[in-house]
Amino acid sequence: MKNSPRVMCFCFSAILLFLTPAGYPQQNATAPAQGAAVRTISEEVLLDVVVRDKKGHPVNNLKPEDFQIFDNGELKKIIAFRLVQGGEAVAAGGSRMQLDPVRQVRLVTMIFQCWNTDARRLAHEAAVGLLKGELPQNVYMAIMTIDRKLEVLQSFTNDPALLRKAIDRATRSENTDFSSDTAMVQKQLEQMVGPDASGAQSIQGQIDNQNAPNAPQAQGRAPDVAGLVNMAMAHMVLQMLESQQSSGVKEAGRVNIYALLDAVKEQYRLPGRKTILYFREGGFVIPQGMEEPFKSVISVANRSNVSFYAVDARGLTTGNANTGAMNALNRAARASQDQMANDGSQAVRPDEAKLFDTSIESTRANTQNTLANLAESTGGMLIANTNDMGTPLHKLAEDIQTYYEIGYAPEIKSYDGSFRKIAIKMNASDLRVQSRSGYIALPRGLAGQGSVLRAFEVPLLTVLSSAELPKTFGYQSMALHFRGAQNQSVCDLVLDVPLANLTFQKKDGDQSEGRLSYVALVKKENGEVIKKFGNDIPFQVPKAERDALTAGHFIYTEHFDLPAGHYTLETAVLDGEGNRISARKNSLMMPPPSTTLSISSVSVVRNMKDKDASTDQSDPLLIGSRVVSPTLNPTISKAGNSGVSFYVVIYPDKSSSQPTRLSMEFSRNGQVLGNGSPELSKPDKDGRIQYVATVPVASLEPGEYTIRFDAMQGTETAWEVTTFILQ
Repeated sequence: MKNSPRVMCFCFSAILLFLTPAGYPQQNATAPAQGAAVRTISEEVLLDVVVRDKKGHPVNNLKPEDFQIFDNGELKKIIAFRLVQGGEAVAAGGSRMQLDPVRQVRLVTMIFQCWNTDARRLAHEAAVGLLKGELPQNVYMAIMTIDRKLEVLQSFTNDPALLRKAIDRATRSENTDFSSDTAMVQKQLEQMVGPDASGAQSIQGQIDNQNAPNAPQAQGRAPDVAGLVNMAMAHMVLQMLESQQSSGVKEAGRVNIYALLDAVKEQYRLPGRKTILYFREGGFVIPQGMEEPFKSVISVANRSNVSFYAVDARGLTTGNANTGAMNALNRAARASQDQMANDGSQAVRPDEAKLFDTSIESTRANTQNTLANLAESTGGMLIANTNDMGTPLHKLAEDIQTYYEIGYAPEIKSYDGSFRKIAIKMNASDLRVQSRSGYIALPRGLAGQGSVLRAFEVPLLTVLSSAELPKTFGYQSMALHFRGAQNQSVCDLVLDVPLANLTFQKKDGDQSEGRLSYVALVKKENGEVIKKFGNDIPFQVPKAERDALTAGHFIYTEHFDLPAGHYTLETAVLDGEGNRISARKNSLMMPPPSTTLSISSVSVVRNMKDKDASTDQSDPLLIGSRVVSPTLNPTISKAGNSGVSFYVVIYPDKSSSQPTRLSMEFSRNGQVLGNGSPELSKPDKDGRIQYVATVPVASLEPGEYTIRFDAMQGTETAWEVTTFILQ
């Protein structure tokens, strides 16, 4: 699947795509109250809180009045409180109750990213040390690595032998390419899960129903808790692998950020406390432009109840972690002094040209700070500058099993996608608290979605959930249907935004700036979102070129496999500078896969572009070396066009020896004006016949016209129609 955005009549060189934080109040969680589990009322933030004294010992005798919770600086009332210890919950009054084993699963993901022999040895000893003795019944671990992307060596299990084998492979193998291990794990999980039954109840739904009156235990049957948990973890890891970022970048910082995002963003699927133990040889630099994606890792981790425990596997280092930062800052200072002394007669040196960048990078050069930020912002901790991993990992084991659960109502007035900071203050000054740093304010309907939400998506998704859709400016959206190489149904989503409908503001000099953001959702009949696409695109154009830009259209296409059925396509577009939103909903019917004669949707052709490096060879709009740009709800001007072109694909029945024929019927207001039967070429290697028809318009009167395409092969027929308006 490839994105294919096209801007007509004008090209711009850079499209910026930044992931931004996405977190939310856990509105659909089961909130612990003073003595028992209580369903959340309207909305609630649920925190896991670890408290230690100044000597590092856990403090497990606190009461709600010992805590003060601040949300965006406002003191909030605690409405749910309990201490979780292993499989029990201890209420403020001291009463104990057994916890639901399905909801109290503890997941620990070990991620290794070490190259040096000593670092790998230290990481190996620490990881194996954590496995000493039997794992608690509700603790499951997975083993992963990061090289060019996230690799899975062992999916979640509580079998120590399998975990040790995977740890050995990750830390003792000379090979650092574990893609074959990941492929084997994926195959095993697919065999375990079986074919995807789209109509089956979700794993989360099954977990939620464990407490329902008609649940197996309520009817005298013991639920298969272990099987349910194992199936949920298998689904989670499969989703993690299937949704991996495919950026292909080589820069280490980018690879790390996207791999960590892959590791956390699917863990929302299973309730309970989750931990990532990240073994890395030193930290990493956050490249310029990647600040927001890094914040997304933290925010999505907080949203999914994942805490990072980052381990600097270099152990006890003799150098100062700040040395790199000081050296970079000194270089920037020297370059600044030389630049001020330059009267313009000397050439500017490369270090002077990069003065601003160097100053920024100096603040990132202490790479250990990146690990500390990642850990502390998610309620974990950094383990560094020590060769003794036993004590801090013992604390990790305690944190996994023992912590406070505290709930409060945030009373959010505006769900604007902003970051809301959480602060916890203790009445006793000698206590130390670990918890998440905050969350993103999202509407209730968006809070449970597992995909990463970017800031621009929040107002667009909010609009799509409203009863009445705004239509402040015009644009078009449509879904076309095609057949894939394996006879599967393929959907091609098309978004057409006239750039004249965007607001452009004058900026510095003669520059004008605009911004276009969009979101597209494909929903099943039950309202489940199965596909989501979106982007935020800035425009910056000189005044002299603005008219050329706004005379064109922004055309976005996306093709993907989509099973037969009835769907809804929902789209929303934001005019950033004008602060205006328009939205649409379209019905979408995908035909069942077939090997018999069939025909695709008919596209009215706006123009055709040469394919480039980003063009997917499976794009159904690709014809040879050219790509069709469709026009939606087309209105054709006779003054500027000599003809109107149509694109259609015919899929002959491969089992039939009969030739394939095409008939076209042209009509206006129900009156047939003409027809024809063009000669078709032979099917290509994929069994398709791609056809472009052009109808001259010089002799046609203005009005609305219909053209019908009938494909015939022996006794089989298939047809499609489209319309256009001629002015």
